[in-house]
Amino acid sequence: MFNEVHTWRGERLLLITRPSLQASALLQQFTFALAVSGKLHNIQRPVDTIPPGTVVLLDMMEADKKVIHYWQDKLVHHHSQIKLLLLNTPDEYPYRDIESWPHINGVFYVGDDEVRVAEGLQSVMRGECCFSQKLASYLITRSAHYRFNCHESALLTHREKEILNKLRIGASNNEIAQSLFISENTVKTHLYNLFKKIAVKNRTQAVSWANDNLRR
Repeated sequence: MFNEVHTWRGERLLLITRPSLQASALLQQFTFALAVSGKLHNIQRPVDTIPPGTVVLLDMMEADKKVIHYWQDKLVHHHSQIKLLLLNTPDEYPYRDIESWPHINGVFYVGDDEVRVAEGLQSVMRGECCFSQKLASYLITRSAHYRFNCHESALLTHREKEILNKLRIGASNNEIAQSLFISENTVKTHLYNLFKKIAVKNRTQAVSWANDNLRR
C-alpha cells in the first residue's frame, strides 16, 4: 500500500475510495449533477498534490486506522482552499475524531443516499457546510481548537438567518412569529439554538454579530 504516487491538475471533485464499477458510476452521477469534472482515486494509494479548489470526498467505509492517519496527515499539508467531506461515515464515529480532519466541510453518514450527498456537495461548492445541527454546534463550541475553514454563519439554518435579520430591525418575538407564520415558542427555540451556535448571550450581542457576519 502507498507505493505509487499520482498527481492531478484542475479537477474539482476527487472521490477517494476503493475503485469499482459502483464507485465510477457514483462519481459520474455526482459530476453530472454538479456540472464539474472529477477523478476517482484509490484510497490505498498516495497522492502527491491536490489542486486548490478541489472538493475531496473520502469514503470512510474503505478506511481503516492506517488509511485514516495517512490521509489526515496528507491533507493537513495541502492548500486551505481544499474542502473535505467524509462519505459513508459510521453513525457512531466520534465528533472528536471528525474534528481532527483538516479542511472538513461536511459529513455524510452510511444512511445518506446519493441525492442527499449531491445536495450537500452543491451547498459546499456554494461556500456553505454540510453538518448535522448537533455536529455543527459541537464544532462551533470547539472553534478555538480545530482546523475548520467554514464561517459560523454557514452553519446557521435559513430560518435562523431570517430570525437574525428580524432582530436587526428591532422586531419582537411576537412580530417575528407573525411575519414568519410560526409560533412565538418556535421563535424562542430558534433564538436559543442560534445564540448557542454564535456564542452570544442576548439579542443585542446577536444583532452585533449579525451586523458583522450576515448580509442583509
